[in-house]
Amino acid sequence: MKCIAFLALAALAASSPAIAEDAFPVSIEHALGTTTIESKPVRVVTWGWSAQDVVLDLGVTPVGMPFFAYGGGDDGILPWTEAAITEGGLEMPTVLPNNPEAPLEAIAALDPDVIIAPYSGITPDEYELLSAIAPVVAYPNKPWLIRWQDVVTLTGQALGESEAAATLIAETEAFLAQQVATQPAIAGTVFANVVNRNDGQVSVRIEGDPRVQLFADVGMVPAPPVDGSALVSTGISYLVSYENFDRIPADMLLSFFDNEQAADAFIGLDLIKTSPLVAKGAYTRLFGEDLTMSVSGAITPMSLRWGFPQVLPEIGRAASAASAE
Repeated sequence: MKCIAFLALAALAASSPAIAEDAFPVSIEHALGTTTIESKPVRVVTWGWSAQDVVLDLGVTPVGMPFFAYGGGDDGILPWTEAAITEGGLEMPTVLPNNPEAPLEAIAALDPDVIIAPYSGITPDEYELLSAIAPVVAYPNKPWLIRWQDVVTLTGQALGESEAAATLIAETEAFLAQQVATQPAIAGTVFANVVNRNDGQVSVRIEGDPRVQLFADVGMVPAPPVDGSALVSTGISYLVSYENFDRIPADMLLSFFDNEQAADAFIGLDLIKTSPLVAKGAYTRLFGEDLTMSVSGAITPMSLRWGFPQVLPEIGRAASAASAE
């Protein structure tokens, strides 16, 4: 199914008419300022999540991209990204050091024309230092908070490929719609995106989190917060104790786990397995770091082509269980 998805998108691209490039200079406004890119970038470095995939999808091979400790294996490269590079016969980008802060020296050594980091947590100080190396495209509002569509749009603007970016968004949304049509039970299902914290609590992501918005975009309905709960500082999730787990106002639970053992351990907890939704099977058992990243982490058109067909049958099963009498 993965290969079919890649081939379908390739066929769409091949059949599309020639797409015009943007005129330069281009100015992009974001939370940390306004970035002006004087000419079409050739040497592109990406930082944070997601941008490396979009750059590749828009026909540019980055010279540098981040190390993904979660889901990227020993080489730090996400499997769909690696497949796109190797199957396309492209030169492997430099994988930047695995640091929480942007590795300034390593980035400067790549002599980039632009640094694309819309899904990142770069600080104002980091932005200033990076801007001394090359123009930097940061996040539109808050760090680590951006929908995949906006990552594509901002990356397209930075590369002078706005029209191609709009086409990529449209093709990806059409692909998702085709996939969802095979699982009609999910339409209108109220879901809670639950993450086990392993400390007697779960974190429940709410509408506004881009990982929740993905499933809202395909017809599911994010559950409202539990009455009386307080949002965490990011404003996109709240905490619920195991004792109050059954108060989550949802039809089904949408959860991802690092591995099968973690899934079994959580579902096997006394206060979890006896909750009504778990008892009726209205929950997902989806596991794997790479699968989690593909649809509930570093979401991109490329990651969705790789991961969405894999998770959808299990989501459909849980939605069907939710509606069963």
